[in-house]
Amino acid sequence: MTHSVLTPDTHASRSASRRHLLQSLQSVDTIESPQQQPTAVQHDPNAALISATGMYKSYRKGRLIIPVLKGVDFAIQPGEFVAIVGQSGSGKSTLLHLLGTLDEPDAGEIHFEGNRIDNLPSKAKDVLRNKYFGMIFQFYHLLPELSTLENVLMPSMIGQGVLRYWWNRRDHAQRATELLDMVGLGHRLTHKPKELSGGEMQRAAIARALISGPQMLLADEPTGNLDRQSGTEVMRMLRSLNREQNLTIIMVTHDSTIAGMADRTVRLVEGLVERVG
Repeated sequence: MTHSVLTPDTHASRSASRRHLLQSLQSVDTIESPQQQPTAVQHDPNAALISATGMYKSYRKGRLIIPVLKGVDFAIQPGEFVAIVGQSGSGKSTLLHLLGTLDEPDAGEIHFEGNRIDNLPSKAKDVLRNKYFGMIFQFYHLLPELSTLENVLMPSMIGQGVLRYWWNRRDHAQRATELLDMVGLGHRLTHKPKELSGGEMQRAAIARALISGPQMLLADEPTGNLDRQSGTEVMRMLRSLNREQNLTIIMVTHDSTIAGMADRTVRLVEGLVERVG
């Protein structure tokens, strides 16, 4: 089967329109894409896809202020697969959440394709996460009342709006079905999450993360809740997406074997980058 939503040509052709959209995110008032696209800007293909400079982040617990990130610099090139490792509390998930605009840094800046994103309005960040960033988590976050197919379709429903989604529902359903077939769940379209194994739920979450054709995948402990065999299958899938679709992946893991499947490793120790390998 030909998966039109994931072919390299599709990613190349959509890259320009993504950059157009990103330029207008500062003034986004809704999750709908702007109707008027600004003139394309010059983009350096050798520049980092996403970068963070001087990242500081602390959390308050009662009267205590707990520093987590203490001046982290991080960058990833288009098409890279990078693993972020470190002990519990080292700040690796915090860094991933900041990169994905799920949280805001106390200090520092984050740039995506040369555009600062950490200071965007909340609805502009919604657009980024819906259209540019795919996200998968350790505990899947599938909605229990929805079928596998409906869970995968949720980002399209949210991003398109009710009316536009309804008019294009067959195209969206076909795209979601192709993705589920790609991850080996073509026979599980109508099953609810409780009827799936852990590995199947994570594969469904991967399909959901890919439905909008994202430029980057952020994976927070994607194998942390799986047995070794299921975890290996998920990693092979991510590695294949990276190599065959040139999908940029940033993955947090505590497992050195899993981290070894990435192109390089960034190690955090007490809120600082200790080693890049």
